[in-house]
Amino acid sequence: MNNTIYWDKLRVLVTNYCNYKCPFCHNEGQSFDHTSQTMDLELFKMLIDALQDEDVSEITFSGGEPFLNEHLIEMIQYTSEKTDWEMSCASNLSLITKDQVLELAHIPLKFNIQFPYIEAEKFHHSTGGGSLDKVKDNIQMLRDAGLNIGLNCVIQRGSAEEVRSMIGYALKEELSVKLLPQIGLWGSQDFKTFVFPILEEYAISRKDKGTGAIRWVLEKDGHQISVLYIDSPCFIRDIERCKHYSEIRVLPDMRLQTCILHSENTVTLDLKMGKERVKQQFREAWKNLKSC
Repeated sequence: MNNTIYWDKLRVLVTNYCNYKCPFCHNEGQSFDHTSQTMDLELFKMLIDALQDEDVSEITFSGGEPFLNEHLIEMIQYTSEKTDWEMSCASNLSLITKDQVLELAHIPLKFNIQFPYIEAEKFHHSTGGGSLDKVKDNIQMLRDAGLNIGLNCVIQRGSAEEVRSMIGYALKEELSVKLLPQIGLWGSQDFKTFVFPILEEYAISRKDKGTGAIRWVLEKDGHQISVLYIDSPCFIRDIERCKHYSEIRVLPDMRLQTCILHSENTVTLDLKMGKERVKQQFREAWKNLKSC
């Protein structure tokens, strides 16, 4: 194994549309042009074939809502067969079926579940119609199948009460949490001033990973969880931290995107030109990432 493409984290956006309408959504940096796109399965396989010998630490399947791509399970299975990369799936978990869970049960895949609130009414309003009870049922279905699960909570306003409730729920259910202050929201870069004291109440360890992420291990009443707070490089336009620790995104139409805030800065992968051409394009994308 080696790393000639410099990026070690890939985020594959297998679709650009979603069944939720979350007001805080940045659509993983994709443009909102109302044209539905899904990634082609054969092109995806060509991408994996081109990069399978690279030292990639993680590949994340995302969207939009990835389960709106009918080939998602095949994509995950193909990646598992061809690579030893860590795999995760960022989903709102509203569409997964029991049959799909059974197909994934023996694959080392982590689900990062979009989970904005633990109150049903706020959840329904924030997602534009989502059902908290249905998502909770699907979480249990994944747990019963032995799949790894974490919650992704976008902090949409400076509310200590809502963060405290989320942490309390996660501790009770022993679910890891990623707290993501909403990028582009005024004042969100300072949410840590009220979030950190809440985490410190239950903390048994804390580690700054140097990537814009701070990791806590929390414990209460015999329950222990990991909490990751994302102090995004976007807040301070730290290009060096971003360049060395961020992901590169592959959009549904096979364009490479280096910056989540600039969807126009892309290049289309020449998958039919062979592995070395594809790797060269990844290297060029790294070289051309010079400013926020």
